[in-house]
Amino acid sequence: MKKCSLILILLILFISMGAFAQTFSMSIGVGGLFDWNLNSGVEIKTGGATAYDKIHNMSFGGFLFFDATYAEISACFGYGLIANVYDNGVSKGRVQAGSLMQVSAGILLKYPLDLGRITFFPLLGAEYNMVFVSKDKDGNKVPDNVSDTLKNFSQFGLLGGAGIDIFLKKGLFLRVETLYQIRFAGKATRDAADAAAGPGISAYSTLGMGPLVKVGVGYKF
Repeated sequence: MKKCSLILILLILFISMGAFAQTFSMSIGVGGLFDWNLNSGVEIKTGGATAYDKIHNMSFGGFLFFDATYAEISACFGYGLIANVYDNGVSKGRVQAGSLMQVSAGILLKYPLDLGRITFFPLLGAEYNMVFVSKDKDGNKVPDNVSDTLKNFSQFGLLGGAGIDIFLKKGLFLRVETLYQIRFAGKATRDAADAAAGPGISAYSTLGMGPLVKVGVGYKF
């Protein structure tokens, strides 16, 4: 009886592993991205007035991804154009402030829905964006030290959205992902908020947010 039970359990495990192997798949790919991070900055309140100085980072770049059915791991590279958007109660406007060179690493959980030649998948995950070169509008590095740049301007973020894979032939597919991101303030922004606060003045850093769109090609094994 015990032998029959053991054989039955092993048979169930074997069948389950076979089914899992059929549904589990891996793929790799490469593509381009557009990343528009808005709203990162500082808001200051004094009396009944509110002022702000925020950063808009419009980035273009590329990415590599490794996909394991229910998760996607990616590495991205981007070049960002920085603009300061401000309103101090007297004047307001938008000025170009410089550029960033940045890399990021992220993981997205996904749930694929097979629709034939198209696979649709909701996405939810996190990403860490590392800035290793920051330049002002005149092309000067600020700060000059790479370790200080990484420490001051890098941000952790959360992402959510959806994507589709459109299969072409023999495992080759086109991938499109549309995500919305929320980035937490980096050290430089938090320090700026602390420096602006004082008696009768409250200051706080704001979340960055905006769209992230990826388009690439991949190969499914």
